[in-house]
Amino acid sequence: MKKIKIKIKLILTLLFTLIAYLSVNKQSFAIEKLTGAWFECEFSGKTSKPTDDCKMLDNDGFVFNNNIAMHISVVDSQETNCKKNKIGQCFHSELKYIKIRKGRQDKVNFKNGKLILSFLGCGQVFHLKDKVDYVEANPDKKKCFWAGKKVFYLKKYDGELIFQK
Repeated sequence: MKKIKIKIKLILTLLFTLIAYLSVNKQSFAIEKLTGAWFECEFSGKTSKPTDDCKMLDNDGFVFNNNIAMHISVVDSQETNCKKNKIGQCFHSELKYIKIRKGRQDKVNFKNGKLILSFLGCGQVFHLKDKVDYVEANPDKKKCFWAGKKVFYLKKYDGELIFQK
């Protein structure tokens, strides 16, 4: 009888450990900072997650470096499988290199898993969560006048950036 109680206790301990492990690993974790080139997932909606695990990226993105977000646009995409059938408005995330053009630069800060984007005198807070294939940037309930309700699903691009004039 004592052996059965010990086995049951062991099985329950293992079961609770497994459940705790699975629940922790299914959760998303806060991101402390974004660095490098990041693009929005092409097949995500205003508040809906990407339908392709973020394999296709929008042609507009940002390079984050030293509390500056520099807007960039891909200029050499010939991709035809983009939203609304717009040719060149997206690209595959696995490309080895992309040609880009620099745009405006905005001040950003990262604090406690949040991205704070300052624009037109207002700092919009976005809560950053790691979702394995992408990062979710969810706007804070307190919004700047220029910010909407859109949730951004972003993926880091690890290929080479070739700057064009």
